[in-house]
Amino acid sequence: EEEAEVDAEVVAHLRRCGVSEATERLLGACSVGLEALTLCSAAELVDLAGISHNEAEKVVAGSSRAKAAAAADDPFGDDGGDGTLKKDEVTTIMGYPPDGFQCGCLEVIVHPELDLLAMAPTGSGKTAVALMAILQAFRRGKKAVYTSPIKALSNQKYAEFKAWFSKRGMASAGVALLTGDIKIRSPPGVKHELIICTSEILRNKLVKNPHEPHPQPPPAAAAAGGAEPAPPAKSTSERSASEGTSMRDLDLDNLGVVVSDEIHYINDSERGTVWEETLIHLPPAVQMVALSATLHQPEHFLAWIGRARGRPGKIVKRTDRHVPLHVGGVERRGGQFLQFFGTHAPRKRGDAAAGAFQAERYDMLCAELQEPERPSAAASGAAAAARFERANEKE
Repeated sequence: EEEAEVDAEVVAHLRRCGVSEATERLLGACSVGLEALTLCSAAELVDLAGISHNEAEKVVAGSSRAKAAAAADDPFGDDGGDGTLKKDEVTTIMGYPPDGFQCGCLEVIVHPELDLLAMAPTGSGKTAVALMAILQAFRRGKKAVYTSPIKALSNQKYAEFKAWFSKRGMASAGVALLTGDIKIRSPPGVKHELIICTSEILRNKLVKNPHEPHPQPPPAAAAAGGAEPAPPAKSTSERSASEGTSMRDLDLDNLGVVVSDEIHYINDSERGTVWEETLIHLPPAVQMVALSATLHQPEHFLAWIGRARGRPGKIVKRTDRHVPLHVGGVERRGGQFLQFFGTHAPRKRGDAAAGAFQAERYDMLCAELQEPERPSAAASGAAAAARFERANEKE
């Protein structure tokens, strides 16, 4: 008679528990997985495999030690407090302390009832803000979704986050990539999941997915506008029956935060509706963290998000720019670049100080563009001679 195949993980766990070889064989023959085994009580193990109560107690004690060790190694696990990330924890996990802008964002992120609009120039730490939002979702036992407007950026962020988790030994975190062309799923059994996708992918999932009804306008706002009270929202089952059966998207289950990078794409004339529909269809219990380097009238935009989602939000801005920006034009005569505005120290002699606008250079460059270039005398003579020769040839 052939012996039943024994799970190597189960055997290794039982040996760490210090049980006898006979107990290993009996429990191994039951074809119980490691996760199910660690959930069994001593009485259940006795009934399951016929082992002694003393041996069963060893297995239960070993399972408890393994769970405690796993929780200690999990940087995203419950810290035993209120479940919010602290600045020192972020410093330990990220490897460097967050700056003032990032600390301001963290103060908003730790409140799940608030949305965040983080605005900072390129290279000023917005990716760290996204990482803090993801870590906070993991701390709450939730999934996180990171969206970008283009596939190339999604691929880049997938590689960055996957390498970041792996470098820090965070085996409990998995990263998935969904771009339409590529679909890479997280390893099975991961405790925390980050899904990176394009904005269109998330929008399609939200539109097709039946979830809780959207929030109605607050009573005070409705009264101020003279609107009649909205009818009771339909339940998920009622909406499914009236709108047709729809499979629930498991990627959206237990979703804690959506990080929307380059949110200013909402102003794009062709693709802006993707971000609008995403914000409108996103369940109100999910936190939104929007990142942008440039966004016109951010206060008005945040107010619109609040009306669309029925949730309050806050703006955290950063004005200093880490990546230098030099604005100017090429002089027509000398072919030299003339700077009329710069965010950092002058590049060469004659340039103004950082943040100063040189109106005279700007006016000179604009005048050269508005006036056609006057040819030199030699060029004019050569052109006249060429016209004379062509005229003679025609005669």
